[in-house]
Amino acid sequence: MKRLRIIFLLLFGIAFLAIAGGCALPEEMLRYKPESGENVKIGLLLPLSGPDASQGRKMLNGARFAAEEINSKRGHFGRRVELVVEDTCSSGPGAAAAFERAVRGGAVGVVGAYSTVEARSVTDLAPRFRVPLIIAMATGNDEVIGGNRFVFRSVFTNRQQARMIAGYMKYYRRVKRIIVTVSADPEDLYSRNVARDVAAAFRELGGEVISVSEINKKSPEGMLRETVALAPDAVVLPFKAHEAARYYKILRKNGYVGLICGPDSWDDPEFVKSLQELGKPGLNFYTAFFSTETRHWESSQFRENFRKNLFYYPDSCEIQTFDAVNMLLIGLGNNARNLKQFQKNWRGMRKHVGAAAVYTMKPENEIDRTIHVNRIGVAADGGKKFVSRNLVSLQYSRLEEYNAVGKDDEE
Repeated sequence: MKRLRIIFLLLFGIAFLAIAGGCALPEEMLRYKPESGENVKIGLLLPLSGPDASQGRKMLNGARFAAEEINSKRGHFGRRVELVVEDTCSSGPGAAAAFERAVRGGAVGVVGAYSTVEARSVTDLAPRFRVPLIIAMATGNDEVIGGNRFVFRSVFTNRQQARMIAGYMKYYRRVKRIIVTVSADPEDLYSRNVARDVAAAFRELGGEVISVSEINKKSPEGMLRETVALAPDAVVLPFKAHEAARYYKILRKNGYVGLICGPDSWDDPEFVKSLQELGKPGLNFYTAFFSTETRHWESSQFRENFRKNLFYYPDSCEIQTFDAVNMLLIGLGNNARNLKQFQKNWRGMRKHVGAAAVYTMKPENEIDRTIHVNRIGVAADGGKKFVSRNLVSLQYSRLEEYNAVGKDDEE
């Protein structure tokens, strides 16, 4: 009897260890069923209506191109990739409703959230529906993921790009005194968060922040004239493209000749086009998701193939979404039935060369990726057209290596 009890306890112990070590908890099992043989459905949360609709359409083109490229080969481990496209209406509630529609439509993974407002509205839904969510464009800091293990990034954060902006000013431009402008609208989280993080990062590097000055978009001229009068070495404009271009032109027309810089929102063809009337843009730079001058074959190949198929060159929205779709499928690889397996695949991406950047995934769903520092300048052919030109591309983890004197822009 005693011997039977010992055998029973041994068998129970082995079974327990097997369950604890090899099986996931029910709430960590993914909706993805690799053995089903069905199409792999990817949900896309895109602002196809509302103020961000133009960016949403670009993101859709990037995702479609990714799916078509995958399906033209052998699909995802022999299975076709199918997109479940849902409109967020450029709002938080719209994004939440879109997420639920995508899951009801069979999505086993989701890519999207153009804005931080949208992202914050859907992150709690990812564990509820047991679906991994890849944030492709929203740069909000920890408030986006908030320790949520079902949420992953292919995009850098506001804090990361703020440190890059501060580091480039300090080390490459030897800037000592700056003014950081910020939206007076308390709902403009993007502007206010980037402004806060740039000011903090620049002070941390020993620089002087003369002021963090609020701009009322209805009457910005007075405050910007005061900015010019204070003669800072640099002015930071963390606004969406159309607002940033407006304030940029006011500064230049009021005689400011110093450095003007901003975040990824400047990486918009409309921003570049809007500055054309200045004749010369002057000294400037901004952080960007990608550069047309990157030396990576994957990036140049993507751009050329995209142009051949869709008849225009892609920008940030297309290239970020293209990478995010591909990276979600990497996470779902190796028959990832549960979150632990997905995380293992995701963290296996180390120095992964995508179309936009080189990616290394870290614990706690953090990301180390390339951040490009670009500028608006005159085209290399000597014409008068303004274009985006690359100044430097650097892995975020190598930021501390910034310790070189940069050359002034020709303009």
